[in-house]
Formats: sequence, structure tokens, C-alpha cells
Amino acid sequence: KAGYGKRHAPDQAPPRAHDFAGLEPREAAIAAYIDRLPEGAAIGYKVLAEELPDYGQQACRSALDRLTRAGHLRRIRVQVTLSDGQMRWVTRTYFSRTARD
Repeated sequence: KAGYGKRHAPDQAPPRAHDFAGLEPREAAIAAYIDRLPEGAAIGYKVLAEELPDYGQQACRSALDRLTRAGHLRRIRVQVTLSDGQMRWVTRTYFSRTARD
């Protein structure tokens, strides 16, 4: 689907062992998991809760909000044109192991 799934942010630093050391343990674990996912992978809180049995939906949702505030996750709403000509608003989610403002 157009606009769905994880997108890598440009100009990230290469992976290092301490990329998420400044985060709380839950957020660091979820960030490390998201970082390992391929481009286009679903990273909504419901999907993460299914894939990470240690965390429920609300914990994953809170972690995603904290990752956004920490600068690792950015959600941008854009309008796209589908193949049939219809317009639709989608949220593009960019993830970076390098925290940004």
C-alpha cells in the first residue's frame, strides 16, 4: 500500500551497540527491534504488540510516542494519488537510529 510501513530516514549513522542507550529499556528494546526491520515493514503499535510478546498495545503505543519525542521516529501525513486516480491521506513513518530534532 502506498505510504505505509517503515521508511529509513536519510543520512543516518551506521548501527552501533549504544544507539539507543539514552532511552528507557522498553523504548530502547522496541527501537532496536524497529531498526532491524526492513524498509516497508509495518510498525504500528498493534503490529508491534503482536510481534513483541513482552509488550501490549498500550506499551507499544506509548513507546512509539516517546521515540517520536526523542527524535527517532517521525510521522508525516501526505496526500497521495492512487492508481485509480483517487486521492488519499496516508501517514509516512520515518525511523532513524540517529536522533533528530
